Amino acid sequence: MIVLKVRVKNMLNMKIEIRNLFLLTIVTALLNLAAATSSASSNNFISLDEFNSSPTRHNHRHHPSTHQQQQQPQKDNFILIDYLSDGERERRISWNGITGKETSIGDVSKSLSLWQLSDGKSFIQMIYTSDGQLMDCEYIRQKKLVFSFLNRFYDEIDQARSRNFTSPLTVPKKHHSLVSDHDFREFIDNGIVTSEMEDLQYSVQEFANGQSSAADAPDAFGLRNLTYIQLTSEDELPKDLHKQLNYRRLKHQCDQRHAQMRNLAHGLQSSDPQEQQTAGETLQRHRRDLSNMLRVPGTKWCGKGWSARNYVEMGGLSKADRCCRQHDLSCPFWILGFETKYGVFNWRVNTLMHCSCDERFRTCLKMSDSSDANMVGKLFFNIVQSKCFVLKPETVCTKTSWWGKCEKKIRKKRALIRDNRKY
Repeated sequence: MIVLKVRVKNMLNMKIEIRNLFLLTIVTALLNLAAATSSASSNNFISLDEFNSSPTRHNHRHHPSTHQQQQQPQKDNFILIDYLSDGERERRISWNGITGKETSIGDVSKSLSLWQLSDGKSFIQMIYTSDGQLMDCEYIRQKKLVFSFLNRFYDEIDQARSRNFTSPLTVPKKHHSLVSDHDFREFIDNGIVTSEMEDLQYSVQEFANGQSSAADAPDAFGLRNLTYIQLTSEDELPKDLHKQLNYRRLKHQCDQRHAQMRNLAHGLQSSDPQEQQTAGETLQRHRRDLSNMLRVPGTKWCGKGWSARNYVEMGGLSKADRCCRQHDLSCPFWILGFETKYGVFNWRVNTLMHCSCDERFRTCLKMSDSSDANMVGKLFFNIVQSKCFVLKPETVCTKTSWWGKCEKKIRKKRALIRDNRKY
């Protein structure tokens, strides 16, 4: 018995030694593997600058498309100024991750300017008066819209770079109207649209469609007199752009504007007569300011409201005036500023019109084929960017039971807000 116990004890000690030796072997192998991995990582390490310049790195904030990743125009800081023949000015700027585009009418002393900017994550557009007062703004965080703006922005830059900046396009001195006066009056009075008018309306394809030929691309783009400035330091920025490129400040400014509009709407619906009167006076002042900014010289009907004393009174620019008069008086569906109608509250100072009315207005201005009509179209569609609405029927419950079950339903028209097409 004594001998058996000794043998068992020796066997237990041997098992313990074998187990310890096995564990030591595993630990040694793991340490060797870790050392080899660390050595390989140190050999493959690259600096942050090398990483940023690597062609395989995809930064979607500044490289929205594959083509742009190859060209890489987004890394440049620049200003591109474009003066069109009809007086419109466009400024495109790229500065430290902020891309922006300003559109304004250069030959109107009291005019508006539209700013569209993006930091790669969100999109903001703001409408300013000539003295820098904010009239309206919109802040959006939809990725699809942000990428669409960036793609279009850099596509336009690529198109501009393909041209010779020292050779602006020449504009023919003699201009012939593409629509006869008789056909134009038939459209205004009776709504008759000829095949030539339809061809005129859709003859100029927008640059974003990419359907124009390489030879006609500059004309479709609309560039007339380009100035390209490469920016290497902040001192080279124009003074009026320093504040405009402060994206956080712009968002705060837009939030304040929306808060003012909410307070104004609350005051109009207040039960306090004094507060309601103050809000009404403020609204009228905003409408007068917008009217002055949108009033086109030489017209009686183009702008916010009209100055004509009767239906037949026209300004010197009669074709544009006829289009504006038709748009103001012939549209059966509209929503005034700060008015609730068709289930929608219009937060804007200007009137919302039905999309079919705005499209008819756009067609009329195109067929007018004159510089004044183009100026009206650019102010209305490209800068103010007035929204429009369509009416969709929906079922509404008008009477419910005690338990919440609908007992009576009716069909009502509800307005859905849409964006107008560019002019």
